[in-house]
Amino acid sequence: EHICGVRGNMGAIQSYHDICKEIDILETRIRDLEREYKFWYRNCFGKDAWQQFPLDICLARMKEICDLVEMYVEILDEKEKTRKEIEQHMSEFEGIEYKVAYLRDVKGMTLPEVAAELGYSYDWIRKLSARTSRLKNGA
Repeated sequence: EHICGVRGNMGAIQSYHDICKEIDILETRIRDLEREYKFWYRNCFGKDAWQQFPLDICLARMKEICDLVEMYVEILDEKEKTRKEIEQHMSEFEGIEYKVAYLRDVKGMTLPEVAAELGYSYDWIRKLSARTSRLKNGA
């Protein structure tokens, strides 16, 4: 097994957070490229476009943008698959600490919701959550 012990499982949670950040970055980059494509399109084919940039430069950049977006979308799809696999593995962790971390970090539940879901007091879940947060952050 690749993930062993408490720190290993908390490492999986950190990996989950990392993959989510990577997905956010890719989505942001794709949106940015799409905006840039619109800019070039307006300057190639919009009103008074001939005064802005030469057509060959516009078309070359638009093709570069399309190629980049296609590449980033493929990478994004793979990252999404990885995220779902990590979520599946995390949902199978044993032990209350892992369940707290999973419900909090993956499912986005509040600590009162986690306490209700698991049938423990809020104070106990808050303590466990603090412990798993320290482990996740390498303390």
